[in-house]
Amino acid sequence: MTGRTARRVFFALLLAMTMGGWVPTSRCSFAGQESSSALEALKLGLGAMEEGDYESALGHYGRALESAGVDEIRFQAHLGMGSAYAASDRLDDAVAAYRAALEIKPNHAATLYSLGLVTKDQGRYEEAARLFANAAVRDPQLGEALVELGIVYEHLGRHEDALEACRRATTVLEDDEPATLCIAVAFFQMGLYAEGIQAFETALEINPGNPRAHYGLGLAKLYNEDRDGAIAEVGVLNQLDPALANELYERIFPP
Repeated sequence: MTGRTARRVFFALLLAMTMGGWVPTSRCSFAGQESSSALEALKLGLGAMEEGDYESALGHYGRALESAGVDEIRFQAHLGMGSAYAASDRLDDAVAAYRAALEIKPNHAATLYSLGLVTKDQGRYEEAARLFANAAVRDPQLGEALVELGIVYEHLGRHEDALEACRRATTVLEDDEPATLCIAVAFFQMGLYAEGIQAFETALEINPGNPRAHYGLGLAKLYNEDRDGAIAEVGVLNQLDPALANELYERIFPP
């Protein structure tokens, strides 16, 4: 599991908990009754997730599920288990846990998004697209779902749909690097190289050190008949990512 995946999983967990109305630092009461042992286990699970101790998190969430007295706690326990499984690369188990959470709250946007992340990692892009699209409908402010929708559309070769999804994401997420890169890639794949160049340059304004953006910019310039500009990107990539620099060089100067 990459660091980016771990951060993404933890973000999704926190987002879903917030949307579920559970605040781990407060004294919580559901339906007029308290389940202190289950709530304490949820808090311990969240702490273990934050520390990257996913096995301990699974144990805590399992105990929360065993002692849960109301659906809200069951939902949070399944959600936490799904996140811990996903972070541990146990993707099938993560799918099962997220689906159990969705049985309790079928329209919970952040959980739909979390399940979409796992199915995307499994290469099940059609299913992931449906989940991300559903999440975006349930919560129009969940721009991350639109970004991921655009990315899976790219995997499916649906470049115009990817462009639309990621453009919608930028109306919710200001200066979002993944959304801007998604737009740039979509333009490039559609053969709109000048527009792609502009979008890659916008992504680099957000993060000047992104090697994928420099690589994409180099390719877009090459296909837009700016060979010198493409060669300049090879020089930048030599400092950031020599493997990508070599790949771009071979595209400019085929063996």
